[in-house]
Amino acid sequence: MSVSADVVATAALSRDSLIFLDPDDLKIVHVNAAAQKQLGDAKSVLRSGIEVKQILAYLAKNGEFTDGDPVSAVRTALAAISSGKHTELPGFRMGKTLFLWHCDTGPGNTIALVLRDDGRAQELVKALADHKTFIQHLIDVLPAPIYLKNRENVVTRCNGAFAALFGLETKAVTGKQLAEIAPESLAQTIRDHEAPLQKEEGEVRDEISFVLDDVERTALFAAATLKGPSGAIAGTIGSLIDVTSLKQAQAEVAEASERLTGLLETAPIGVGISCRDSGEFKFFNSTFSQMLGLENDKKPSDSVLLSERYRKKSLEDMDALGELQDVEIRLRRPEMADARWLKTSLEPLSFEGEEAVLWWTSDITKQKHAARELQNKANNDELTGLANRARFMQKLEQCESVLRGTDTPAAIFILDLDGFKVLNDTQGHAAGDWVLVETGKRLKRAGRRAEEVARLGGDEFTLLFLNKGREKEMNEIADAILAEMTKPFIWEGHDCGISASIGFSVFEGGGCDMNEQLRRADKAMYEAKAAGKAQYCLYSAALEPDLYSNET
Repeated sequence: MSVSADVVATAALSRDSLIFLDPDDLKIVHVNAAAQKQLGDAKSVLRSGIEVKQILAYLAKNGEFTDGDPVSAVRTALAAISSGKHTELPGFRMGKTLFLWHCDTGPGNTIALVLRDDGRAQELVKALADHKTFIQHLIDVLPAPIYLKNRENVVTRCNGAFAALFGLETKAVTGKQLAEIAPESLAQTIRDHEAPLQKEEGEVRDEISFVLDDVERTALFAAATLKGPSGAIAGTIGSLIDVTSLKQAQAEVAEASERLTGLLETAPIGVGISCRDSGEFKFFNSTFSQMLGLENDKKPSDSVLLSERYRKKSLEDMDALGELQDVEIRLRRPEMADARWLKTSLEPLSFEGEEAVLWWTSDITKQKHAARELQNKANNDELTGLANRARFMQKLEQCESVLRGTDTPAAIFILDLDGFKVLNDTQGHAAGDWVLVETGKRLKRAGRRAEEVARLGGDEFTLLFLNKGREKEMNEIADAILAEMTKPFIWEGHDCGISASIGFSVFEGGGCDMNEQLRRADKAMYEAKAAGKAQYCLYSAALEPDLYSNET
């Protein structure tokens, strides 16, 4: 089964992640770009022909269902999807991202799985609400009567000046047909002028006459197509200015513009307007200038932020979506001591009679550094700077998947310090901490070819080697590590009396259980301790005769 080209094109524009299934065998027939991006780690099961139960099995193994019972969650989800009806499915978490999803009847006789990043969805809802609030505030400061209408000719927004034109409050106008608040002749004239704008993007300007409160009036009418975030025509935005008070209106517009410019100039967020064709900035406030380091640029352009190729792609995306939200840019100019991270949003607008781009920019450098610090703390041992247990176990799991089916040689070393408890009891934890840090340094020197060096906890360390040789080469590495560890640990002039017992397991990485190899290395390390410490031991089946007594 396949889906039509127009369905694929529609799915490509969706911000939601979409997976289309064949209702007969529940196999994937199409995955849109949003799903491929958000579920990038699951790309191995996001291909045409993959059954939905393989997706669910992947989520159960690599993710976390919110109800805590993956078996029950998979059964529930599979039953709901098989029904083909609109049903909410058990939520799941991939990494730090929580996804909410449901199944529904899809186009072209398919079953659609619709996934949404819950955090991202809430962020978009807030951003949209903030955007709408800003638009309302913006039109409120303008003296000209402004209104926004949908395609059903219902006034969805307006400012006080527009409502006052008909002797009404704003709330009495919003949600009404124009014919309900204005003379029929005026409403009909506006409908006639706006009719082409409802079908094709454009704008119209005209001088019109009408009777209001038994007075003949002439006004300057202007309207333009209003597009939604998807780029589809959503209605019109228009203004109606009584030209009998034109000079007064012009003065008020100038004042409002000055007030708005003053507000933008003092705003804590960077605001810039660039020419769409040339990229040259026609306006930017001081915050924007400071963020981008534009103080000494005579004719700054958006090339400061975007390369030519990425600029073209960004404008195409902006046109397709109506706006481009939360683009993260790393900025490092020659005069800057450190790189900065900026989050910017782009919107198309007309400025001084030209097509332009409106930039809303904020500095997120501190947030980026904080996030990186949290990531480091989560993955690294705070004392030694080596990988911690969680990161090492994750590394083993990744290697097990990557090496599966290959004949790549691998080895796991476990090292435990001899005399560490006595050192802590006699010379204190400061000496113990110093020994742990020094051990980390020595292991990184001796095991510089290791795929990972980690502190598992306490005075226990581990090293992972991939494709660096078999038993002969690993014995040489064990000798090098032992040589480093037999050098005296001198703390404040005193020998700490520290040595190390080392166990290691050498194996074929393509057909093994990494956790079992870690256990074997641990077993060999204890054999080294039992044999007198300060030595190493290679794991062999002879160390565990009870486990291998029945093998031939």
